[in-house]
Amino acid sequence: MQLRERGLTTEYLHDLLKEMIFGWKLAPGAKININHLARELNVSPIPLREALSRLQSTNLVVFEPNKGYRVSDILDRESMNQMFEARLLIESHAVRTVIRRGDRDIVRELASLNEKLSRIDTKSSYSEVLAFNQLDHLFHRTLVERCGNPFLLEAYDGMHCHLHIARFYHLRGEVDQKEAAEEHREIIEAVATRDVYRAEEAVAGHIREVGKRLLQE
Repeated sequence: MQLRERGLTTEYLHDLLKEMIFGWKLAPGAKININHLARELNVSPIPLREALSRLQSTNLVVFEPNKGYRVSDILDRESMNQMFEARLLIESHAVRTVIRRGDRDIVRELASLNEKLSRIDTKSSYSEVLAFNQLDHLFHRTLVERCGNPFLLEAYDGMHCHLHIARFYHLRGEVDQKEAAEEHREIIEAVATRDVYRAEEAVAGHIREVGKRLLQE
């Protein structure tokens, strides 16, 4: 297989495997038999291994010596709540810092992401659900990135928050698109008016509500 073709195949398999994991076609904890899966997908094992290696870096799959790859387990309720607590601390600090730095451009950027997010037809296919999830991730990551602290951004990226969230959509049966877009608008308006208290409350409220919706509290 030519290198360019292999690269294209690896990218395709990476996205396909993500859909399979998020849609639970590859269930949490399931062992991945590379040769069997390669035959099922009608591809070479080589780009499949490369795609799995990429997914390992995001904790969607786990490699165990002498056992091979398996799908990682979803977070339990306590771990999800701890993740949301960490998000709240990081994103509250981020939005406060963004406002105090007087970053005006971020308002347009957040509004654009939220507009795209709100227009996706998440009922058409699971790939659209993943597109929604990616835009949601970019909305929140933008806040953290623009606060200007690379250590906070590295910590935020390392949590892979929205990958964990995406895996819970299957359990919930639907995406909280309407609610998320409305809560994002409150955050955007607070940043636009440079209201630190309102912005912190909007971020905290949004993160708490996402947790309640996902865990059905």
